[in-house]
Parts: sequence; C-alpha cells; structure tokens
Amino acid sequence: MKAALVLVLLWLPGLAAAAVPPPAPQTWPIDPARSQAQFSVRKFWLAHERGTFPQLQGTLRRIDTAIDADLVEVDATLDVNGLRMDDPDHRARVLGPDFFDAARFPWVRFDSDPFPLRVLATGGTVHGMLTLHGERHPMTLTLRPSDCPRQPLACVIRAHGSISRSTFGMHAWRGVISNRVELDLHISLGDRP
Repeated sequence: MKAALVLVLLWLPGLAAAAVPPPAPQTWPIDPARSQAQFSVRKFWLAHERGTFPQLQGTLRRIDTAIDADLVEVDATLDVNGLRMDDPDHRARVLGPDFFDAARFPWVRFDSDPFPLRVLATGGTVHGMLTLHGERHPMTLTLRPSDCPRQPLACVIRAHGSISRSTFGMHAWRGVISNRVELDLHISLGDRP
C-alpha cells in the first residue's frame, strides 16, 4: 500500500506538467513592404549588373531547446518575377532560361540553421540552405552588427553573402559575367502575430 501511495505521489506532478500546454513559439514575420534582396554580378570584369528583389517574405522563429533557449532560425522567400532592373532588356535576359529561368523556378528560398539570437545584435555568421534555380546548396550569410544592438529586432537586419552561379546550374554568359554573385539583404521584421 505504501509503495502504491509513493507511485501515485510521484506520478501526479508529471500528470500536472503534461496538462500544461507548452508555450507558443515566438515568431516575427519579415515585413515584405520594408525588406529586399539585392544582387550584383561583375560584367566584362569592369562594371556591375545589379538587380533588386523587393518584398522579401518569411519568418524569424525562436527555438526552445534543452541546450540553449535563445536560438532562432529564419526562412526567407522571394519571388523571382518581382525582379527590378534599370534596363528592361537585361531584366528579360536575367529572368530567362539562361539565368534564373523564372518560368520554371519562380522562387528563391533560404532556410537557416539555428543560430544565437544575439548574432542579430553583434553580427556574425548564419549558415543554411539556399534553393535557387532548382538546386539546393549550403550558403553562409554574414550579418552586420545592428544599428540598435539593445533592440536588434526593431532595426533593419543587414546581411551579405556570395554564391557561385555554376553551383546552382547557371552556366550561361561565362565570358560576359563573372561566376560570383554578391548578395545583400535588408530585412525588417513586423510585429508578432
């Protein structure tokens, strides 16, 4: 009888803990009206060809783990057809099958690995996977230190990275533009839902 009472007493706290729902994860949407991605590629090794993808979308999420409660991850997506360039002919070529092939691959997506929330304030690296032109490969972004380190989620998050076009199956125009593409992202977060 005593053993049964001990088991019940041990079991009750676990039952009470199981009845309490886990806290909702914290999420912050990327504000598409105030966020964008820009790319730059060297043309004829002299000038740069530039383009902007407005309305970057996605989410920053806090991850609760047993290891570290201050980890976050981000997913970001952009619409390739939203590309803006100064020259409409260049835009048409870039969206065509030799470069982005927007008809077949209308989205670019980045999914980060978990990283410390403090990196948004101090700057640092964020690793993840980039899906582009039907290919998915690792990519590293470098976050710049925040202009408001005490409230980094309230300021623009600036990130830089570079990719190799050929890694993502874009081999056209080798003699015209470089293989290396520079990326700059300006991300503003909206209010939590």
